[in-house]
Amino acid sequence: MQVKTTRLGVATYLAPDGALTEENLPDLEAAVHQARAGAATQLVLDLSRVPCCDSRGLEFLADLAESLRALGGALHLVQPVPLCQQIFAITRLDSTIPIHEDLASAARSFL
Repeated sequence: MQVKTTRLGVATYLAPDGALTEENLPDLEAAVHQARAGAATQLVLDLSRVPCCDSRGLEFLADLAESLRALGGALHLVQPVPLCQQIFAITRLDSTIPIHEDLASAARSFL
C-alpha cells in the first residue's frame, strides 16, 4: 500500500491507496508513526482510494482515534467509499470518528 502524506495547517493528511486490511496495515501504521513522530496530533485519513476495511483495519482506526484524543488531538476520515461507510455505520465507528464528504470540510473542522 502506498500512503501519501501532506501537512497543511494544523493537520496531517494521509491518503492510503489500498484496502485497510491486516496485510496492508503495516504501511499505514508506518506513515502514522512517522507523522506522530513529528508531533502530529490532528490526522485526516483520505479514504477515497480504500476499497474495503476488515476487522483489523477497524481496530486500527478506533485505537488511533482514541490515542489521538488522549493527546488532545483527533482523527478525521474523508470520502470513504460506500462499502466502508456501511461498515462504519454498522460498527458505529461513525459515531466516534468524524467523517467528512471532502477534504475541504475536514480542513474547516480544524478552524
